[in-house]
Amino acid sequence: MASVESAIGDTTFWRNGDGALDRVAAKLKDLYADGQSVYTSAGEFCKIKGKKRGSGNMNISFGFYKPEDVLDNRHSASQRLYELGKQAVAGAKNSSLRFECVSPQLDGSDKDPARIVGLMSFRERDVPESQALREDNLTVLHAASFALAKKLECENNGGLPQKAVLQPKPEPDPSQESPSAYS
Repeated sequence: MASVESAIGDTTFWRNGDGALDRVAAKLKDLYADGQSVYTSAGEFCKIKGKKRGSGNMNISFGFYKPEDVLDNRHSASQRLYELGKQAVAGAKNSSLRFECVSPQLDGSDKDPARIVGLMSFRERDVPESQALREDNLTVLHAASFALAKKLECENNGGLPQKAVLQPKPEPDPSQESPSAYS
């Protein structure tokens, strides 16, 4: 709960999402069975809003990503990449966590894993970027993603550890990048 409190900037909050884990898991199974391979939302997993004025309004949703999405390490200057799942990007306003799921609940996933992305976004909260806030946000998104991976019976929980391990990836050194073809 401390990560949620830090993420939304309040110790008391409203939330919705009762039964959402079951609904989102069922929708992901249906979308996978229908052959969805590009981002299609499986619906809102939860919405949390702080009770005091100026606190955040956090939304978490899930869908699918394309295999090439994890090859792109671009992110905004305020976000950071983390060594979690197939790809984790954390920021004060937006975060994402991608993982692959092979499950007996997803027919054919042993040959073509379900590529699931959790998305967290904030509205109504203007806070300075910090490593602590990014990691609190990623901790909350990881907990939701881990719960979904368990619900779907993903092998090895989709490669997600039970507790978020927050190891930032090194940022690329711009001086080591190859020159642009447009230079």
